[in-house]
Amino acid sequence: MVVRITYHCNQEILEWQWASDSEIMPYPYFTSCYLIDGLLIDSGAPGGENDFREFVKSLNHDQMIEKCFITHAHEDHAGGAHMLNKEFGIPIYTSNKTIDLLKKGNTYPEYRQIAWGSKLLPVNAELIDKPIITKSKKYKFEILPMLGHAPELVALLEIKEQWAFVADAVQPKYKMIFGKNSDIQEDISQIYQSLSDLYDITEGMDHLIIFSAGNGVMQGRDILIEKMEEIEKLHIKVHNYNKQFQEEGISGKKLIRKILKKLFGRESIISQLTQGDLSRENLIISLLKWKKNKCL
Repeated sequence: MVVRITYHCNQEILEWQWASDSEIMPYPYFTSCYLIDGLLIDSGAPGGENDFREFVKSLNHDQMIEKCFITHAHEDHAGGAHMLNKEFGIPIYTSNKTIDLLKKGNTYPEYRQIAWGSKLLPVNAELIDKPIITKSKKYKFEILPMLGHAPELVALLEIKEQWAFVADAVQPKYKMIFGKNSDIQEDISQIYQSLSDLYDITEGMDHLIIFSAGNGVMQGRDILIEKMEEIEKLHIKVHNYNKQFQEEGISGKKLIRKILKKLFGRESIISQLTQGDLSRENLIISLLKWKKNKCL
């Protein structure tokens, strides 16, 4: 297993990262949780439970976790919540749409078990639908829905400090998404709208810092514009190719394959490893379903 600890913003924020070191994985997939003044945002993956337990035990008095907030119910974000609650008595909080999902737990496909551990254990979380105040009352986090990656995903925004903790809502590159038969069904149009909402709500924040889960820290609102423009360009290309190939009498799966070849050359090896659940084809299908766009 691979564990990294990084401090941000003059050591006000501690980022704990974990990844499996399985030889089957083409490269390590990291997930992150962040600790700020007693507030833990997300709780890592089930496979990292032992490492996470040792991390919690190592915290000094000033760093102790007062409460944990889960941004969404995917296993790489909620995996340590059961342990935190049962072994350390740390209350788990989340948004309304996530509570029932956490209560049920989840068993998922083998390829995700290789990355994140065998299963997500159920946990009784408490609803919080108002701003979250940290231990010393130094920070106040607003809850912002960020749909697209998951219907229940929310981000936490500290307006005064210009911090946005977005989990998986902002990606470094949009080359593939979950779909097909997966229990994770991503929607690229909702992802785009969430990026736009975050951009609008952070107007005037000239020093915005975006903290993602496992994909590093991004500086400035301009990154949101870049991500939206990236998606817009993909959307235009996909619909233009769709029109062109339909006029040539091409349809169905052959049409999707032709668009995929034009955009990316070929499908990603990740698609094979995930049995098509995470793929470029899913991204193209989602872009085609998205009919209305200001650029079309």
